[in-house]
Amino acid sequence: MQEPRFLIQEHIDYIQENFETPVYVYSEAELRARAQEFLDFPSMYGHTVRFAMKSNSQRNILKLFSDMGLSIDASSSFEAMRAIAAGVPVENIQISSQEIGKDMKELIEDGVFFVATSLHQLEVFGKLFPGKKCGIRVNPGVGSGGFTQISTGGNTSSFGIWHTKIDQVQEIVEKYGIIISKLHFHIGSENTPESWVDSVEHGFKILRQIQTIDTFNMWWGLKMAIMDYEVSADLSAIWEALNKKYELFYEETGRKIHLEMEPGKYLVINSCSMLVEIQDIVDTGETWYKFLKTNSGMNDMPRVAMYGIQEPLHVINDSDECEDYVVVGHCCESADILTSKLYDQETIEPRKLRKAKKGDMLVVDGVWAYNSSMSVKNYNSYPESAELLLRESGEIVEIRERQKVKDIWRNEKEIV
Repeated sequence: MQEPRFLIQEHIDYIQENFETPVYVYSEAELRARAQEFLDFPSMYGHTVRFAMKSNSQRNILKLFSDMGLSIDASSSFEAMRAIAAGVPVENIQISSQEIGKDMKELIEDGVFFVATSLHQLEVFGKLFPGKKCGIRVNPGVGSGGFTQISTGGNTSSFGIWHTKIDQVQEIVEKYGIIISKLHFHIGSENTPESWVDSVEHGFKILRQIQTIDTFNMWWGLKMAIMDYEVSADLSAIWEALNKKYELFYEETGRKIHLEMEPGKYLVINSCSMLVEIQDIVDTGETWYKFLKTNSGMNDMPRVAMYGIQEPLHVINDSDECEDYVVVGHCCESADILTSKLYDQETIEPRKLRKAKKGDMLVVDGVWAYNSSMSVKNYNSYPESAELLLRESGEIVEIRERQKVKDIWRNEKEIV
């Protein structure tokens, strides 16, 4: 029977004795290994690894990645400020945001690199910073992804400047004398290697139109296997194919384009597990379902309820028997189910797990990306869960305290 990815009984016993569940547990070794994969990429003309911090914005993780040499992509001015507070050098941060925050001007003046995601944003930048460098995010007209909700390109996506409007980009460039030095190019997450290699050609079309671009940022929404039936993207095959594309572009144009890789989920998804307690076991009769009720759920792990993805589940005990269970969270929502059909969150799909009893611990693997950072904060007034880091030395340290209940309503003002 499959065991948890990195948590062993010794870790679980220690956490139970010293911390309150539910709790996130990060693996430092896993984090460093995944980041090093991208740092070791044999690029033709140099590359930058830029972590998409929206996937997890924990300050210790940002600092760990920054110290390893990774840069940061922020999806809001607030994320940029958070990265700065974590100790990331300001010159290693870029903002590519759906909105222009009120602090954007100050952040750019301080050295944060700005990527315009619309013609309006480019116009605003030109007015504020005539003659300066920035990037543009372009919607290439094609989208891809493991499922529709994570596609970020094509005619159903608002992300980026539509690819046929480059002439309008150039009009704004000429009006304010700004310099477009970076192309930001996303199509979606959990793509096939073929879709990414093919998308390079769409990007090169833009590079041919805008001669000042010297950096091509590709969002690396590549597949990292979580479940045992999944297969991770073959990075070495992708890298080999991309280098050939870049070499051909150089031979054609004489331009050596710097590559920016912007991984998020791939770096972190398997670097965190959640330790929760099975608090109750109920059923809907002998012919229907048996439910394991846990002390966590969609407030801590929203991705299942949002997307219908599946995550590895492990009942921690020494039983040799298995049963089919529907695992549910503690939120008062029918959608708070951890065992739904793949990409169909409205359909229950029981999972065969070790025979459980009340009080057993349950390890949920693959919960780092877009869980803590996307949590349904304080729904049903559940406090934010604590976060722990399993150091390479084996030490387990707390990196975020469990939220105190009174802090949930700290900012509320009493007027009645």
